[in-house]
This record gives sequence, C-alpha cells and structure tokens, in this order.
Amino acid sequence: MAPRYDRTRILSEAARARARGRRRKAIELYRRVLLVEPANVEIHVKVAPLLAQSGEGFDAWQSYRCAARAYLEDGHFEKALAVYHEAAEVLPRELEPWLAIAEVERERQRPKDAVRALLDGRVKLRRRRYRPQAICLLRGVQAIEPWQPEVVLDLAKLLARSRQTYEASALLRELAPRVGGRMLRRVRAAQWRREPTLAHTWLWIRALTGGPSSASEARA
Repeated sequence: MAPRYDRTRILSEAARARARGRRRKAIELYRRVLLVEPANVEIHVKVAPLLAQSGEGFDAWQSYRCAARAYLEDGHFEKALAVYHEAAEVLPRELEPWLAIAEVERERQRPKDAVRALLDGRVKLRRRRYRPQAICLLRGVQAIEPWQPEVVLDLAKLLARSRQTYEASALLRELAPRVGGRMLRRVRAAQWRREPTLAHTWLWIRALTGGPSSASEARA
C-alpha cells in the first residue's frame, strides 16, 4: 500500500532540513511534493537554489524557469524578473537566465536593461569554453544596439578566435566609418591583427597619425 501523501508534514520536514543545511534531504522532500504538484511555483522557488548549490544546474534552471513562466502568465513581470535574476546569480555561467532576463526586459520596453543583462552575462563567461555562449549574448546586444563599438570589437575578437573570420572582418569593416579617434585606432589595429596586409597597415598608420580618411578607406 502506497504511503499517504501528507503535504503539511512533508513541507515541514523539508523546511527543517533546509534550515539545518541538509540540502539533499530537503531536495528529496520538495521533489515528493512536485511529483503531486508539478506546477507549484512556491516549491520550485524553494528547491531551485538548493539544486544549484548541489551541482544540479539543469534541474535548478528548470525549476526557476517553471516559476518565472507561471508569474509571466499571470502578468507578474517583476516577480518573474526577480526569479530570473536569482537564477543568473546562482547559475552565472548558464546562458539561459541572461537571455530570459533580456527577453522580459525587451517585452517591457526597457532595451537598456536588456542590454545590461546581456553584458553582465558576458562578464561571467570569460573562459574559452564559454565562447559560444558569450558570442550568443553579444549577438543579443547587437540586435538591440547594433553598433556599440566595444561590443562589436569584443564580438569580432570572439568570432575570429572561433574561426568565423569572414564575419569578424565584416563587422570591423562596417564599424570603422562609424567611429573616430582612439576607437578608430583600435578598430584598425584589430583589422591589421586579423589580416596584416599592406592596406590594413596603411589604414592603421592613417588612424594613428590622425590623417583624414577617404570614403573608400573608411569602408576598407
């Protein structure tokens, strides 16, 4: 005979286990509740950080996402954002929380906050193994603010290191006529490092000396 589902007792035991630092026990008890109530937002919010702390990042994100989506469906956008921000804090090297924050901010017509979230995520993804995720975040920024010089330079660098050299070169070529001064010098230097041709050497020298550029040079 299956044991009776005593919700009150299970949640009480889970709360005690969590208070005493017995994460595994608390997770086990919360999961027993979720088997019966899979859409329970309150339980997902409680179990998610415990899962993250226990190294179960995938399951933690599933709980965070379930809770946030439930808030969104009810029109509680700020609560959903709070959940996503917590997810980004405890799972900083997961791509999805940063993208989720940006998506909600864009829906709320707050593009600058969306950009800030994507760039915050980029800061957390500096290691080489996270390069594809970092590229994804920077592409997200570019979709909102296409020609932020620092973002384009960063994206071009990562693309070049990922052997996507054609796109990297194209980005730098399109950025050059949009900037001047020190930023133009950085763009020309980046172009020369990617392709150390005579043309790029000349353009870099022109930028260093502050010489005027023709329209054709600007597009080079």
